[in-house]
Amino acid sequence: MTEVVIRNKSLLKRLNSFTEEFFSIDGYYDLNHRMLSSPNALENPEYYCSPEYLQEQIETGEAHSGYPEEYMSHTVARMVEKNPDKFTGWRDRVRNDFAAEIGAMHSALLNYYPPGGFVGWHTNWNANAYQILFTWSETGDGYFRYRDHTGTIITEKDKPGWQCRHYYFGAKHEKEHHCWHAAYAGCDRITLAYKFENDSKTSSKDAGVRILRDQLIEEIEQED
Repeated sequence: MTEVVIRNKSLLKRLNSFTEEFFSIDGYYDLNHRMLSSPNALENPEYYCSPEYLQEQIETGEAHSGYPEEYMSHTVARMVEKNPDKFTGWRDRVRNDFAAEIGAMHSALLNYYPPGGFVGWHTNWNANAYQILFTWSETGDGYFRYRDHTGTIITEKDKPGWQCRHYYFGAKHEKEHHCWHAAYAGCDRITLAYKFENDSKTSSKDAGVRILRDQLIEEIEQED
């Protein structure tokens, strides 16, 4: 997982407009929007981001689907389902319009995590791609955690405001490119993820997709 420093002021202004609009919408914290894997998940959410739980998931082997089995968030998809008049416009601007603006193929994730929200260890091997992840944190009380190629668990603390990372999430057969990862929110947190799909590292379109991703990274890091 590699950090991308957001120096592009126009891009940062655009990202800030998303959070400002989101938190101005009445009902964003409505519990009807909550997606919870199980009632027990609220008792000790950080357990599902722990080394112990990671080992449990690794030991499932081929049974792991790629999706997280344990999670708590308020998904924007559910917000639109429950209150389309309030959230459809915001969803479309962030998921569709912004993806087109930055040259991504489409949105991979659009989630709001209230305090105590989390996503447990998983790989995304069911939806492999190069991904750019933008995360906003209200106070920096939270983290992104991943297992690197040596098996070491790396915890990247959030900071207030926006941060950006990129990684290649390998397909199920690309074991050397699997990225076990998890995240926890101790405060309001929003994650936007965008995909550049290559099918696999051996695909004929891999080089072209990497160029598109690298162009976006250069744009993000370049002062305007």
